Amino acid sequence: MNDHEIVQLIKRNDTGRAMNELYQYLPKVEGLILSKGGNKADAADVYQEALIIFCRKAKDEAFELTSAIGTYLYSTCRFLWKDQLKKRNKSSSEIKSDALVNGAESLSTQDEAQLLEAIVEEQKLLLAEKALSKLGDRCMDLLKLFYFEGMRMVEIAAKMGFSSEKIAKNQKYKCLERARRHLKELKQEAGI
Repeated sequence: MNDHEIVQLIKRNDTGRAMNELYQYLPKVEGLILSKGGNKADAADVYQEALIIFCRKAKDEAFELTSAIGTYLYSTCRFLWKDQLKKRNKSSSEIKSDALVNGAESLSTQDEAQLLEAIVEEQKLLLAEKALSKLGDRCMDLLKLFYFEGMRMVEIAAKMGFSSEKIAKNQKYKCLERARRHLKELKQEAGI
């Protein structure tokens, strides 16, 4: 199966077949991570994150694959591992941004910039998810009803047992403020 067909499978949400093809690149990533102080579990985690980034990008209508998928995934993993090493306060200078091991082709400057942007965006999404998970069930239920189910505040007040629409709005505001505060703290911890 060629790269274009894999991207088309992802766009059609046929990720099972696509993943079977994409996992052929894991051994190369394991080699990279093992050579840079990681272990197989680290490699699997980094590769999973790279796959998530790749699949999200591939589903974007504007996405155009300009390098081999293997190169894209390898470069993504390289950047992710470099970032993890920085977070672990280890030296990441061993991972050179301009060369890939095993003679793999390198990404263009534009592709590399887009890849870094995708990684940063993914990190922001993960932080937002983490911030929301700290809110508690009641806040999460209220926000889901409003944002995902499109319920009006008067309906939310009735469903959640608030005495008025105004109290429901006030609770929503408090939940959002707590989420923002958690997100700000998480960003500071992550250095973003």
